[in-house]
Amino acid sequence: MTQRSVLTRRAVFAGALSIPGTGIAAPLLDLTNGGGLFSKPSGQSGALDLFGEPSSASRDSNRSQAKFRASHPFQIALHNPNTHESLTVSLRANAGLNVTQTSQIHRFLRDWRRNEIKEIDNNILKTFLEICDHFGRDDSPVRVQVTSGYRSKATNDHLRRSSQNVARNSLHVQARAIDFSLPDVPISALARTARRICPGGVGRYPSFIHIDSGPLRRWSA
Repeated sequence: MTQRSVLTRRAVFAGALSIPGTGIAAPLLDLTNGGGLFSKPSGQSGALDLFGEPSSASRDSNRSQAKFRASHPFQIALHNPNTHESLTVSLRANAGLNVTQTSQIHRFLRDWRRNEIKEIDNNILKTFLEICDHFGRDDSPVRVQVTSGYRSKATNDHLRRSSQNVARNSLHVQARAIDFSLPDVPISALARTARRICPGGVGRYPSFIHIDSGPLRRWSA
């Protein structure tokens, strides 16, 4: 080890000690886009801003772009309580979504306020489908109630003007987050499964969970 590297490490260590409260205060987290206000996330990786979103320096996901493949045949019955739209998707064992199904899901998860469609990030879509696959049954569809998918910047800015709990750089804006619940599954069980499957962010709320393809985070609100 060179003298320069020793001095550099000592300087960094000393600088860290001089910052009051470093590593102690938990960040404020966003109730709308994946973190409960004043809740304490665990398993963080990467810097977080005040609303619990990954900073621009750590925003890119390191996950592979592997496609989802169902472990068994099942159906997903999607419902959006905001638009009252429904969509049923059938999956075969060892197969994923076809082109038509993928397009239908992108549209279903659109920004419904502006009717704006953006392709959902493959990583978070894969995680979402893996969670549904876990609860899927051959004899009945998995009922899924989607609270929020893609959110345009214009919609996000509008929501920010009416609520201080909406993050400026929400992963919903990047189509990398989905908020949803399974009416036939307790939130506790859904959150537990999501935390096991999702390598990104997972937030548990009273009536839904949030998943995203950002850095590893876990929180409850």
